[in-house]
Amino acid sequence: MGLKESLAKLSMINIKRGEVLFKEGVPSNGAMFFLFEGQLDIYKQIEGKHTKLRSILPGEFFGEMAIINNSPRAASIVVVSESAKLGIINRTTFVQMSQESPEFLFLLLKKVIERLYETDGKIRAIKRKQDEDSMIAKVAPAVSNTGSDSDGENLGTVPLETFTDDAQSIGE
Repeated sequence: MGLKESLAKLSMINIKRGEVLFKEGVPSNGAMFFLFEGQLDIYKQIEGKHTKLRSILPGEFFGEMAIINNSPRAASIVVVSESAKLGIINRTTFVQMSQESPEFLFLLLKKVIERLYETDGKIRAIKRKQDEDSMIAKVAPAVSNTGSDSDGENLGTVPLETFTDDAQSIGE
């Protein structure tokens, strides 16, 4: 059985714009996800602000650290499209997909390595921008504090109330 057939058998959930799939630091439920439709944004708390790291687009896997070592969620995931359709991959399904489709493991490993490099670069760019803004603020306190990374991508923040403790995580 190939990867497409394995993905077609996943349990599905649909979530709406603004809903939080899971929050950074919350214990995971041991599941990762595959995005079939919609767009999600990944936010990480950096120096007290939830900062967008990147978007997740259809065809991408995410949340794989929950499968590998059941660690707390490393970031928060928010739906930014009207809705999103996701497949849930639990540990049993992960093992089955790995056995039935070796290409799945290769694609997952490749994507994880790419993300590590990308995320490291983004975090460095954010911290560099914050350091620059801090220095500028000391010289000219009225300067704006909106940032972008080296590619010109908006590294916007979201209100902290989006990630409050009483907000219910959809994917957990």
